[in-house]
Amino acid sequence: MAGHHRYHLDQDGHSITVLHDPRRRRAEVWVDGKTIAVARTPRHHTTVLEGEIPALPSKRMVVRIGEPDDVGDAPLCVLETDGDRYLMPHVALTPQEREPAERTPPARTPGELLARWRARRRHRRSDHRARPGKGPRP
Repeated sequence: MAGHHRYHLDQDGHSITVLHDPRRRRAEVWVDGKTIAVARTPRHHTTVLEGEIPALPSKRMVVRIGEPDDVGDAPLCVLETDGDRYLMPHVALTPQEREPAERTPPARTPGELLARWRARRRHRRSDHRARPGKGPRP
């Protein structure tokens, strides 16, 4: 597990990023690339960071970083603003932390499916004709 966690969400035209370092017991909230809140994270408790989104009028926001359920999991991060709660997605910091991409099957058009079916049918017919003992009797 990496030592740092990063969460990112675009909300109301603003970029909100949360950096959490449980080893150093520190958390930061950035809005549009500027630090608006920094806090020391308590051990085994939820971290609460409060700040304002620079808008007209400014909006109050609260970020809560919980404790992970399992040792290898990332903690959950929730953004609360205007009475709504948003789960902030965890973003990998390094390429090694990214999950391997799932292999996506190629898209099939009706023409490709028909050509594949015809090729299989031709292949089965040629196999049927080539088998010994299956031809006409002399």
